[in-house]
Amino acid sequence: MTSRWSYGRIAHLLLWCGLAVALVTVSIPKIYSGATEYPLRPGGALHTTDSYLKFATGTEGASKNLISMFESMPMSKPIVIFIHKGDAFSSGLGMTTAYLASPHPVRLCEIDGTHPDNELSLINPDKVVAVVFCRLTRPAWLPPGKVFGSGLEIVSIREKR
Repeated sequence: MTSRWSYGRIAHLLLWCGLAVALVTVSIPKIYSGATEYPLRPGGALHTTDSYLKFATGTEGASKNLISMFESMPMSKPIVIFIHKGDAFSSGLGMTTAYLASPHPVRLCEIDGTHPDNELSLINPDKVVAVVFCRLTRPAWLPPGKVFGSGLEIVSIREKR
């Protein structure tokens, strides 16, 4: 009767067990020191959008300010967001702003240049509540809006009385 465990199989099993023990003894101290040196920060409700807006505009805690600004606007009219075609930062700012503007109706307008004069001239100001410029230059004839860091400006369109 032959044994199922030959010396080669036993050596192979011991080799793999030794490698597993070495991996664990080397890895655990590194993982522990990394976890204690760089602890995870607790994320709040707007942690992701705040992180992106900080990265894209340099403004800290802008999400709550944007939400409160949009909440003060009437829901009956849409918010128009202008983004620059081919600019990833502009698109990201536009999408993040649209997300924070929820549940307002939002229209994203992608333009080729950096000056949305032609597109703005096609919009009836009585039909929109605000215009957002994401890494675009606000036309001089439009009144200044609320600026959030570099690259994000929201112009509230006041209703005529």
